[in-house]
Amino acid sequence: MLIATIGDIPPVRDGLTDTRRWKLHPSGVFTVKSLYSQLVAENGVPHFPTHFIWQQAIPPNICFLMWCLVHGKLNTIDTLQRKHMSLHNDCAGGEESQNHLFLHCKIAYKIWCNLTPTTGWSWVFPGSMRALEDTWHTQHFSQSGNYIWNLIPAAIVHTIWKERNCRRFEPTRLFKTDNDLILEVKTLVLTWAEAAGHRVNQNCSYTVLSNWEALFL
Repeated sequence: MLIATIGDIPPVRDGLTDTRRWKLHPSGVFTVKSLYSQLVAENGVPHFPTHFIWQQAIPPNICFLMWCLVHGKLNTIDTLQRKHMSLHNDCAGGEESQNHLFLHCKIAYKIWCNLTPTTGWSWVFPGSMRALEDTWHTQHFSQSGNYIWNLIPAAIVHTIWKERNCRRFEPTRLFKTDNDLILEVKTLVLTWAEAAGHRVNQNCSYTVLSNWEALFL
């Protein structure tokens, strides 16, 4: 392959020191960003929801979980069945798929309803995760409220996926109740915000238990 590229006659040596050159960056130096940009330009997903997935406040492993979800790559039961694995498919209120597990399952629905504010706000439930990321961004709330709002999807997805895996693979474990999961998501959102230096000027336990909607005002 190399000979086919450079030809049968080797290039003439000019006495200069060999150096590396990276054509995708003006400096000639390799950067991951320039390579990624080229890959996206050639084979990327149009209008990919970058800001919905890659957020500084959210741990990278959870951002990657969101990336897999938007691409439809999580190994939910329906996905494994398409890979010719013989598995029984059931979930609360239907068969397990990504959209059902994270949006339409009665447990997921209850979590979303408890995390989204209701005062002066009406949110139409999306039909799919891709529709969710298309419509999630908003400037409807206060600056602090918008910041908290953008952390909610990843916190819900992470909490549901973790609990789902425990229920699938640890049958002797005591499962969390719906209210336990709601409290876990709220605590996770506030923890990420605090760790990123975005202080919420309220008592955390009071906010989680009784005053969640005040965060958006």
